[in-house]
Amino acid sequence: MTKRGNQGSRAIHARPLDHPGVDEPIDALGAGSRNNPGGSVRRQLDELRGRIAELETEIDAIATEAHTAVGTVPGADRLETAKDVVAEKRDEIQRLRSRLQEIERLLAVE
Repeated sequence: MTKRGNQGSRAIHARPLDHPGVDEPIDALGAGSRNNPGGSVRRQLDELRGRIAELETEIDAIATEAHTAVGTVPGADRLETAKDVVAEKRDEIQRLRSRLQEIERLLAVE
């Protein structure tokens, strides 16, 4: 019995799918996108460009913070952490740019 008194299924139900993100393939966006494929592709391109801009802004902020930490004792730890975070963000930017170029190339073929 469930809390409301209904006889519930004992099977485990999967949670509903999350809204597709920028990393989702274009084909996985669902049937609704087939009605207006150009709009969803443009939206996906805009999301990729926006995420790249956000990451570049975050890298600039980290670089500024790390620059102010130079010469302080705890600053050395912060510099190492900043280097790691910046490297991760640059990797993500490269991955997003590759995806962006792939989508633009596919659009040029069609």
